[in-house]
Amino acid sequence: MDLRQIRAFVAAYEEGSINRAAKRLNTAQPSLSVQLRTLEESLGVKLFERHARGVRPTPEGGRFYEHCLGILGGIENAEQDMHDWAHGASGSLNIGLIPTVTKGALPKILPAFTTDMPNVEVRVVEAYSGTLTDWVIDGQLDFAIVTRPATQTGLEMRVLSTEQLVLVSGPSSSFEHLEPVSLRALPPVKLVMPSPLHSLRDMIEQYIQLGNIAVENLIEIDGLIGELEFIRNSDWSGILPVSTVIDDLKSGTLVVNPITSPATAFEFFLVHQTRHPLSRAARAFVERLETTLQGNAAIWAAIRAGAPGVAA
Repeated sequence: MDLRQIRAFVAAYEEGSINRAAKRLNTAQPSLSVQLRTLEESLGVKLFERHARGVRPTPEGGRFYEHCLGILGGIENAEQDMHDWAHGASGSLNIGLIPTVTKGALPKILPAFTTDMPNVEVRVVEAYSGTLTDWVIDGQLDFAIVTRPATQTGLEMRVLSTEQLVLVSGPSSSFEHLEPVSLRALPPVKLVMPSPLHSLRDMIEQYIQLGNIAVENLIEIDGLIGELEFIRNSDWSGILPVSTVIDDLKSGTLVVNPITSPATAFEFFLVHQTRHPLSRAARAFVERLETTLQGNAAIWAAIRAGAPGVAA
């Protein structure tokens, strides 16, 4: 077994066709077929079922694919590490962020990051989790910060931070700022919902279906900034991650209430392709994001505990 055979197998697995795999690797189809047969013989297992429209991986092929991703990822990691060692942080960085992270964390880290790494060209794209995950899979993004990512072969995921959801209302609401609330005990509320593209929508709908919150009226706003501005200027409320409003706690333009029941938790995940490890610049960016998100959660915990010097 050699590296050419591994790359041939991964291409055939992902393309579902030996012809398309050969085009992807810029090699002749008969040569690639020979590599795959030799690989199967050396492993002593059948990796693909051949059919008229291409190839279909066997269970053994699926298991071997996971090993191959780790091998190719390790090779690219070594190459990236040596490049960073020789040239320092440079090149381009394509980042995907959900709106909460764009608002609650990005402004705190981006100015210093661009100063510290002037040779890194940064591109930030904002979208919902499903779209960002698709773009990571397609290779359009180096990594993304999302919520509830779908289980996907070839993706590496880890939790960066966990925080609470809060009830957010305008100054004209009847709620007292920072007063804990039980959603079940509230009178019917006018509730702003994100679109079904946002994973938060599923959580809120579950609250409604289970009777954890009574709703007087519903409106859907597909956009975080528009939702917050509408809430500021109305008697409507929304349920949002605390990072979304952490910098607005002292503004007096929003009323934020901790939710005591049902228990809420909102996780931020880092996702990137297994076989494309993060560069030095990407790792530095992620570390700063992680520190900021965890810092937001710590600030909120301190406010809840009534720590001196942090009260909103």
